[in-house]
Amino acid sequence: MTAEKDLHALLATIHPVLREGEFVYVLWPHGKALAGGIAAAVREAEGLTVVLPRAEADRLGLSYDFVGAWITLEVHSSLEAVGLTAAVGTALAAAKISCNVLAGFHHDHLLVPVADTERALEVLHELAADSGRPRPAAVQVLRSEQPADRPAILALTAAAFAVSPLTGLPVEGEPEEVGLLRRLFDCADYLPEFSIVAVLDGEIVGHVISTRGRVGELELLGLGPIGVLPRLQRHGIGSALMKETVVRANAAGERGIALLGDPDYYARFGFVPSTSLGVEPPDPAWGVHFQLLPLAVWPGGVSGTFRYAGPFNEPSGVA
Repeated sequence: MTAEKDLHALLATIHPVLREGEFVYVLWPHGKALAGGIAAAVREAEGLTVVLPRAEADRLGLSYDFVGAWITLEVHSSLEAVGLTAAVGTALAAAKISCNVLAGFHHDHLLVPVADTERALEVLHELAADSGRPRPAAVQVLRSEQPADRPAILALTAAAFAVSPLTGLPVEGEPEEVGLLRRLFDCADYLPEFSIVAVLDGEIVGHVISTRGRVGELELLGLGPIGVLPRLQRHGIGSALMKETVVRANAAGERGIALLGDPDYYARFGFVPSTSLGVEPPDPAWGVHFQLLPLAVWPGGVSGTFRYAGPFNEPSGVA
């Protein structure tokens, strides 16, 4: 059987299967003969780590601090395949589920916390289903938002934030990003040219907004919220919206763009921790998650605290 290398094909056919029982990692006693139905082993300079059924570890009196469920991805992946582990790990991490990966000759295997078993299986099935759908065409249109677009934008935002990016749990009622967006549309710091929609086959599938922010008297852009329809996330639409924002900001002579988000993700667009440029976040607790992109006419020598547009400071406002 030929092992698959194409990532899209791999993800579409991963077929997760739960192995019966609970499994633990233990450090095998030095000099002790192997026994107890060991399922996997890794030799390191510090000793031999084995994975075995929890009941066997208990019977042998071996200590452990992780109890996992064993999920096999029943697709024959090539050892040269690139991206499968990263894609699976990213999907589980987005659901706040940790995993340990074991690569066999025929299959990849995941050990996830027992308490997260059902949710992990759901995430993996969703990942396979999403990958099995036809890949979307490139975004056909990136254009400025028009007033008639707003119901579709608000509905898109509600869908995009139906699961909290902070907790990974479903949001009860309307996500607060929806109310924030309504207020941003009507505030004095709304900038029409920086409210951008992505349109695919006549449907609005993504939206990003940047409004006027400030550090002292220096005017900057405060980006967010940004949302993409869940079924089309991880297909480059968010990246296209970010790049379009940067192009428009440079063309308009803007000095910089600030946002609150994942440093690993936004670093690809050139964002750095704001404090490295002399700008303090509105909330010190945000730390490196508050980032800034200095544009072509960044003045340098900036010092002060960033202030978002007024709606962000209202009780239900979010960054």
